[in-house]
Formats: sequence, C-alpha cells, structure tokens
Amino acid sequence: MVPDDFLLYITKQHGVSNTELEVLSAALKGEAMSSISNRLGIRPEAARKRLGEVYKKFKIGGAGPGKLAKLQQILVSQYQSYQAGGGAIALNQELVVEEEIPDSTEDWGEAPDTSNFFGRSEVLSDLKNWVGSGDCRLIALLGIGGIGKTTLAVKLARDLAEGDEFQFVVWRSLRRAASPRETIHRLIRFVARQKRMSIPDRAHDRISLLLDLLRQNRCLVVVDNWESVLQEGEITGHYKEGMEEYRDLLRRLGEESHNSCVVITSAEKPKEIAILDGQAMPVRVLEVPPLTAEEGGEIFRAKRLSEGKLWPELIKSYRGNPLTLKIVSNTILELFSGKVSEFLKESTLVFGDIKELLRQQFERLSDLEKSILYWLSIEHEPISLSRLRNDLVLPSTHSELLEALESLGRRSLIERAPGEGSALFTLQPVVLEYVGLDLAERATGELQDLIRTQRVERLEVFRNHSLLREEESAESSSSSDGIPLLEDVLNRLRRNIRNDHQMAEFLEITLEILKGKLKLEVGFGAFNVEILLGSLRQEMGSYVRA
Repeated sequence: MVPDDFLLYITKQHGVSNTELEVLSAALKGEAMSSISNRLGIRPEAARKRLGEVYKKFKIGGAGPGKLAKLQQILVSQYQSYQAGGGAIALNQELVVEEEIPDSTEDWGEAPDTSNFFGRSEVLSDLKNWVGSGDCRLIALLGIGGIGKTTLAVKLARDLAEGDEFQFVVWRSLRRAASPRETIHRLIRFVARQKRMSIPDRAHDRISLLLDLLRQNRCLVVVDNWESVLQEGEITGHYKEGMEEYRDLLRRLGEESHNSCVVITSAEKPKEIAILDGQAMPVRVLEVPPLTAEEGGEIFRAKRLSEGKLWPELIKSYRGNPLTLKIVSNTILELFSGKVSEFLKESTLVFGDIKELLRQQFERLSDLEKSILYWLSIEHEPISLSRLRNDLVLPSTHSELLEALESLGRRSLIERAPGEGSALFTLQPVVLEYVGLDLAERATGELQDLIRTQRVERLEVFRNHSLLREEESAESSSSSDGIPLLEDVLNRLRRNIRNDHQMAEFLEITLEILKGKLKLEVGFGAFNVEILLGSLRQEMGSYVRA
C-alpha cells in the first residue's frame, strides 16, 4: 500500500479526477464496491465506471479483478522508484499538489441527511451562541453511541451555513480512520483555493499551515467520529498507531488562536479536550443530552405507535437515546402491531441492532473497565467506590481503578447516583441488561470449555466474577429463581447439555477439579459451580415432586 499523499500526487499526474480518486482509494483499501457506492451515494455501476476510467488513464487493459492487482503493482513500483530518486514525497520534503479549485465553498463529504431531526432546540440554540460569540474555537459533542451527536452536528452546521458568518464549511468523517496526513491535506487544499501549492511533509509544519489558513479565513470545520482514531482495548485517550498526529492537531486547535470554529463528535472524550475545556474557555464540551419524553414521543408519533401513555416509560428505559428509540419503534411496529404494552411484556430491552450497537462500544474497553461493568451488573444497584474495590479480583492499584472509572465516564457508560458521603456508581437499564447478557455468555463459554478440557488456566470471566451478589451469597440461595444471571447461565448450559442429570454429573466432576486447585487459581470458579449445582439440584427435585 502506498501513502495517501503519493497516491494523490501520482493519480493527478495521470489526470485522475477527485471523484475517481475517492473510488480508487477505497478499492485499494479493500472496501467492497457495494459499500463504496452506498457510502458515496451513487449506483454500483457508477462506482465501477469511475474505477474503469482510472484503469484507462493508467493504460491497464483486460477484464476481471486482476486489473486492480496490476494497478497496485504499478503504484508500488512507481512509489519505490520515486523514493529512490529523492522525489517530493521523501522525508522532510514538500508535496507539490496541483488540482482544480472546487467551485463551492461548502464540502459536506459524508454528512448524513437531517430531515428527520427531533427536538434539541435549546441545545442547538446554545451551540449557535457558542459559535456566534467568536471566542469559541473548538467544540466537542460527546455521548454514548446513538445519542445523536452526528445528527446534531449536521443540523448545527447546516443552519450556520445558511448565514454569511463562515467563508468555508467543511465536513469530514473519521469513520474509516483516514490518516491524519490525508485529512489535513484535504482541509488545506479546500481552504487554500490554490491550483498549485506545496504541502509540508513534517507533521508539525502541516498543522501550522492549516492553522494559518484557519486564521486567515473564518471556517466551520466538523470532524465526525473522532473515537475511530482512538485505540481500542485501553483506557480512553490513547491513539492508534499512525494516528498520533490527530492528538497534536486537536491540542493545537484548542491551544492556539485562530479565526475559525472546529466541532468534533466522539463517543469518547479525548484527553486533549479534557485538559482544555471550560464554560468560559475557547474549548467547550457538550455532553449531548437524552431526548425528553416529549421529544422522544415525536419519534413514536412519526412511527404511528399506539398507547401514548406508555411512551414515557419506554423512553426512560432507553434513556432518551434517539437511535435505540427508532430501532425499538420499528420492532414494536413490525412484531407487536404498534402496541407498546405487548413489547413491554417481553421484559427485554437489548436485541438485534441495539445489541450490536452496545457490543461495538463494549469491545473498545480495557479488561479492567469490562470487569467494573460486570460487577456493576452483578450488584444490580448503585454501589460505592469502596464496595466496587472489594468486589474486584483483577489486580489493580487505587489509581488504576480511578483512571478506569474516569475512562468509563468519558465513554458515557456509567452513571453516578447521590449517596451518603460519596457518589455511587451504576449502569443505565440498557447497558445493565447488555453487560449481564455478555457476562452470562462469556461465563458459560468458559465453563463449557472447562468441562470439555479441564484446563483451569483458561478461566477468566468465570473465575474473576461471582454469579451472585454478596447479599445473595449470604442467604445461601440454592435456587436461581429471581436471579437473572444464574438463570441465564443455566439456560445457556442446557442448550448444549439437554439432560439435567448429565449436566449435574459434569458440574460435580468440574467442582472436584476446582477444589483440587489453589483458591488463587480458581477465584470464584468453585463457588460459582457450587451455586449452579445447588440450583440445578433443587430444580431437579421440583421435577421429581411434581
């Protein structure tokens, strides 16, 4: 794969247009033609035609997928020759770009349609006041996935574009994790309005050039999906390899004076924003609020759901998240004839696309963050920091625990409830249900693996988390009734072991294996098996008595 800046350079030498380059760049990165066409809002035939024009300009004949591979070989070969010859792309040199100046001063890129914009009038007004004040140069719209950050940003930008305050309006999405070099180059080329210009190769100089342009012109720049360039599996704030230039860009956009306003949306609060933001500062943060009952009702009204008196209960359960409300309204319409009461009887909030939305966010967490959420799910009610610290089995220092809680707060995944003397931590209903389901799934998978292989060292979730709260354990409950996690694990085991007597035998054998190990090795493992076995035996006894 050749760098984006060289791809731009060499394709311009061959007369490739910007629209053709969009398709080529995505195809070279392995994106399917159907995905490319959907993203660009064109027919698949049009996307293939653009790529076909590129092949012609590089004089590549023939048919079939081999043409793209041949073009890749040509590009790699030309890049290697270019570097060997000390060309413009070489380190610490400048890239000379020559292309046509776009006619429009607005570039909406992949900005989605906002014709169905619900509520948020006060929030929108506050944002316009921030931007209009002239002393706010960087705004971060933050919140959990589906809360409406992107839609709010588009609506804000569209409304502001109707006035004459900004010379340029630019929308960029980082969903595909575009390189910082590519993003900054595109911004520079759009605002500079020069047919031929030199763009520095050094990151610091590139950012300086962009800032100079933002000082000389009044620009509104929106960058969507900032979390896409942040590292998964770690505490928030770390950037993916090769994306570190975004950190410097964000810091300098906030620290250095300029005449423009940059808006980012992110499901995670970048550290650079956390350090610089303040209500009277040039850098400000808006935690996108949930829809009110009235605003959420607009979605249900548009979907023609019935039983309006029950809408507030459903909206509260989903914490006014617009995307989840739209998903659940479709489900109620299709499966329950629009009756909210029938859906509520199912006693579940997490399914289908809602589950996938939460899974994507959960998989970004560090192991310690996941463990914290698991314990909050097990506790099922607000708990103190000291209680949480006592629950955790994963070795962590006090500072690491505080950092993990702060990180979860920046991801909008935990809630704080008032307590006597200290804050209490809990989960909103949808997150609580999802985390419980994930815990049951992983615990069951590890237990089945242990039954099959007898390899204790492979236990992680099952050994680090109890299937019962401390109070439930103290009551020595031998039934899974009323304990969702215990019921869920037993039911999952039954999917693979249909005979309860056989399951009891497997659990007895497993228990003996665990009791023969050091407690440090098995953690909650033996206790969890004992609880499952006791509950199963009680259910089997009930069958016999019946």
